[in-house]
Amino acid sequence: MPANLPPQYFEVEKKYREAKVPQEKLVYLQELLSIIPKHKGTEKLQAELKTKISKLKDAISKQKKSKGAGGTWYQVEKQGAGQVVFVGLPNTGKSSLLNALTNAHVDVALYPFTTNLPQVGMMEFEDIKIQIVDTPPLHDDAPPWLFGLYRNGDILVIVLDALADPHKDFATINSALNNKNIFLESHEFGDIKNGFIVLNKIDGRHNATVINSFISKHQDIFTIISVSATNAEGIDLFKREIFSQLKIIRVYTKKIGHPIEKRNPVVLKQGTTLIDAAEYIHKDFKKNLKFARLWNDAGYSGQRVEKNHVLNDGDIVEFHV
Repeated sequence: MPANLPPQYFEVEKKYREAKVPQEKLVYLQELLSIIPKHKGTEKLQAELKTKISKLKDAISKQKKSKGAGGTWYQVEKQGAGQVVFVGLPNTGKSSLLNALTNAHVDVALYPFTTNLPQVGMMEFEDIKIQIVDTPPLHDDAPPWLFGLYRNGDILVIVLDALADPHKDFATINSALNNKNIFLESHEFGDIKNGFIVLNKIDGRHNATVINSFISKHQDIFTIISVSATNAEGIDLFKREIFSQLKIIRVYTKKIGHPIEKRNPVVLKQGTTLIDAAEYIHKDFKKNLKFARLWNDAGYSGQRVEKNHVLNDGDIVEFHV
């Protein structure tokens, strides 16, 4: 079966070959992988790209440990239950939102480009922590590493200024992302990036008619949250939407013969089965697992469950190996 690669693939491939910095090469390799049509004819090429990406990541990691130089590049190592990356134009209040969600204390000013490097904070959501990354404002000459941050994040949060023109600003952001083969909506090229929209500064004197028309236009495709970093309006809903968009579950383990304690959950992807969870906790669990018992709010109170049972958020599992 022929690969039938789109023209965008060869354009990005040229940029990859011309890139000098390893981190920049990595961004283009990831972009190439996202562009490739996913069918049997491209399986070999997909595998080759994944191998190149893996080897390049290892090389970059070794370079960092040896303090090797490689040009100016910024990346954020993932921590916590997931990585959320902010995307926004200048002066949309991204840094203020980071401060509102986390214990970070980044500089905030009423002029553009206050943030010129990635800023990171950890958001507490119930009993887990989620990493929030504030990024420099998106602009015409944005460096390749900025799009690398967008691509590597688990979800993107598009931050719009409710006091400005959200229709125009969202179109600008969406176009910039699409030009780098990062798609928020269904498209013939590339995978869809998980994300949602936040309308910030909702406490200010915004144009309600414009805001309502923007929500009406996009609400069928995107989740849209209205917030104020100034008075914390909508922040709790914002946090819960972040957790929901990450598509993760918290599973608690119970020691045999001990009471239930819902502490220190194991964070897994939605759809994870019991046997997959066992392997994640310890590779020998999968091989030696005899059975497991389950407790939750859906009616389970210690019953035995099959190895292919799909786990849900808040499940308590007692593994017998």
